[in-house]
Amino acid sequence: IASDICKYIVEVIANKYGEEVAKGVYVLYGGSVKPNNIKEYLDDEYIDGALVGGASLAIESYKELIVNMK
Repeated sequence: IASDICKYIVEVIANKYGEEVAKGVYVLYGGSVKPNNIKEYLDDEYIDGALVGGASLAIESYKELIVNMK
């Protein structure tokens, strides 16, 4: 679902402002990003980044999140 929504956002921007503008927009996913799912989100062609909330509050979780991004 996250991929579909991010793709939709880019399509709306492209329709309203043009393809060139849409190419310059970064769409970040701000749902439940955790160490065990960060790679899946960042590998998605329509998701350009992630807004990490609770997973960044504990140092061990944050370190695991960074390691799993690669």
